[in-house]
Amino acid sequence: MARTASKKKPAAKKPPRAKSKTQRKARKPAEPPRFSILVCIDGSEESLQALRYAVRIGSGTDADLTLLYVRPIDQGLRTGGLQISVVRENLLDWGLELPGMKSLKRGRELLVELGWLDKDWETEFAHADVTGDPLGDNAIVYSCPTGRSIVLRLLVAPSVAFGILDEAKLGEFDLVMISKNDSEDEFGPGHITPAIVDRVAREHVGSVLVTRALEESHGHLVCVSEHRGSIVSARKDAEIAARCACPVYLLSVAKNEAGLKVAKRAVAAAKREIEKVGVRVSGETVLVGDPVSTIVEEGKKYSVIVVSRFRRRSGWRQIFSNSIAFKVLDRAENSVMVAR
Repeated sequence: MARTASKKKPAAKKPPRAKSKTQRKARKPAEPPRFSILVCIDGSEESLQALRYAVRIGSGTDADLTLLYVRPIDQGLRTGGLQISVVRENLLDWGLELPGMKSLKRGRELLVELGWLDKDWETEFAHADVTGDPLGDNAIVYSCPTGRSIVLRLLVAPSVAFGILDEAKLGEFDLVMISKNDSEDEFGPGHITPAIVDRVAREHVGSVLVTRALEESHGHLVCVSEHRGSIVSARKDAEIAARCACPVYLLSVAKNEAGLKVAKRAVAAAKREIEKVGVRVSGETVLVGDPVSTIVEEGKKYSVIVVSRFRRRSGWRQIFSNSIAFKVLDRAENSVMVAR
């Protein structure tokens, strides 16, 4: 028998998030850790495409998903004559054109269409007041009997970038997904501009997948160096790619012929690390050339280019330094993951 969704009155508490890594570690040892994904949406088709890919990555019952729409503080909100408390309790049920509502509803509809959300899931609503904004922070949490949760989160922040970074940090997500849309069309006050995407990719301490003209099923091209951080990042991405049955390919670029030996050693080390977690490497490539242009050109064949970001850099290791990673992110025409 389907359970009736229970709607709770707004409470003076922070809207709930998916459990953080710290909370997940506190679970019983016998219970496997969950995989959490944050998808930033702004109403664009590109952001919905990112959501579709997130569903692929989150296949199975061990993944939790948060859809986030961030809007700047707005004192001039209009609710069509309805009391703001009524609006809060019926956040996604009323046909109101409030900032972010349309985007969250489209996201919810897509999840239902993809079979990731059912009507018999339990629902919980939460609200937190925000000074200067009548609507405040709001969230709806859908809970599945198998343990999966989906959070639709309407967040107020001084800026869209600040809100995304704050949520990503507090939620300790395994993966943050954000679409890079070069169109000049506006999608409301929560529009995610290329500058916002770049800031999130640079400042977030975890892995960020920037989706752009995403074509699925072409695999992940994982760029590696001999630096330990690069090898660990390669393993982490391989585990993510395996979740959506995406093949993994390895690439290392040497600046000159003298660096080929080191590049080959990096690929071999990454392959060993990946195979330890039960993921097969589908291909290995070592090339000589300018790192950025070579990675961008070679990466056109794949769904996602994966570059690692790490703090230490010296000698030849700087070919995969932060500056190189973000130059690839800027120049690539397809999706790029900045892995940590």
